[in-house]
Amino acid sequence: MTNMLQYILNTSAIWLLSLLVFDLFFSKEAYHGFNRAYLLLTFILGLLLPLWSWHGIGFEYAGNLAQPVTERSAAIKDSITNSKAANVASGKELILLFIYLSGVLVSLVLTIKETFTIINSYKRGDKFKDGVWTIVETGKQHSPYSAFRYVFISSKKDYSDDELRIILTHEEQHGHLLHFFDLLFMQVAKIVCWFHPLVYMYAERLSIVHEYQADAAVDKAPKEYGQFLIEQAILQSAPALSHSFNRSPIKKRIMMLTRNSSSLSKGKILITLPLVLVCILCFTKNAFSDDKRVRNGNTITFWGNTIKLDVAVPDTITMIDPSTGKEVIRITQRDPRPGMLNDQKIYTSYEIQEMGNRMSAAANSTAGFTDKGIKEYLLTNMKEELKALKDGSYYLHLDNVVVDKNGAIAYFEYAGLTMAAEMNGGGMHISIKDTIDKKIQDAIARKLTELLHDAPTHIAATVKGEYVPMLVGNTDFYNPFTVKNGKLTAL
Repeated sequence: MTNMLQYILNTSAIWLLSLLVFDLFFSKEAYHGFNRAYLLLTFILGLLLPLWSWHGIGFEYAGNLAQPVTERSAAIKDSITNSKAANVASGKELILLFIYLSGVLVSLVLTIKETFTIINSYKRGDKFKDGVWTIVETGKQHSPYSAFRYVFISSKKDYSDDELRIILTHEEQHGHLLHFFDLLFMQVAKIVCWFHPLVYMYAERLSIVHEYQADAAVDKAPKEYGQFLIEQAILQSAPALSHSFNRSPIKKRIMMLTRNSSSLSKGKILITLPLVLVCILCFTKNAFSDDKRVRNGNTITFWGNTIKLDVAVPDTITMIDPSTGKEVIRITQRDPRPGMLNDQKIYTSYEIQEMGNRMSAAANSTAGFTDKGIKEYLLTNMKEELKALKDGSYYLHLDNVVVDKNGAIAYFEYAGLTMAAEMNGGGMHISIKDTIDKKIQDAIARKLTELLHDAPTHIAATVKGEYVPMLVGNTDFYNPFTVKNGKLTAL
């Protein structure tokens, strides 16, 4: 949901900026071919550019993460899969989806209605050929219009031979320049983006440019042709999927007939270069995502989120005293963990489980993200990166993974990869630091960051029926995985 909103904002910004440049610098110039290409390309640019990541997502190590005492957690067994994970929308998202699809359906029905209007006019009209064009007399009073290679007029009797030649020359130009495909493309855009006013503004401006191009093909004096345009303006308009004489502003078309752009005005075309540069720099996929981890005291900003850490607390661990070989208890200072995400309390998986034990399952549930699932998702999608590792067991030092209320990963800490080795043939393992090449470390860190950034969303944790942020349990992150012959053999 958040990613979609960001995409719409970036797309809208590109379209709005492009239309402002068009209205200020190009709309009154007679370079109609360029203007048509400009409108089509900037519209497509607005659709595609926000999806493009022109630089990799930044990554960094969180330092040596202390391994705190494992919290009790009832991790569910569902694993994250790379391609089959289902997105579960909240009630509000379902309502928005219903409204959107209703709008698409209404727009589609109206388009189908317009299409049948053209088809019925063709079936019921009298037809005769004029070169490659078919002229259809509908018997109804309306402005002349064209679709594909068909020209629809009320009746030949309503026009002199000279006026009929003007109509055919005008409409034939629409056909030669394939304007209909522009109309079809924009009509699809209006169906899919029915809620977006800038789509209709683009369609309107493109339609005007089409008329400018068709008008320029008519070999008539501006005064005589302008008078004919005015006469047609009072007639009924045409279906949306066609070009009509009276759809575009007549005054602008008459003024454009006498417009001659100077060679100096061609320099305005260079304005498109900084426009594209601004769009690339400001509105690509990662432009608004704050992928740098900035810490100020106990507050961290990361990926556009604000994380507040809990106050550091002492912790107790049981360890073996190397001098005596006996178990001893040590008090350590555990690093503060994330406590608030965007001013909302972050619940631990253990807290949610305890609430679930006291309340009904409908009121509380564990999120779809688990440490086991995340680990499996990461390692199974790092096949190329893992090929560079030597045979052996490794620890993935990932901790403090926070899932937001929309079911997306919002924060994590990663301290790198270390290799594990057996001691004296026993079952105890130690981490051997700095034995992995830095290039391999960085490649794995970069891939891990990208995978977490683009991880599929899952059903979020709920407390008393409300979706809440959750700190994923870290039990499985502390278990090693095994690589042999460049392949993952054990999670």
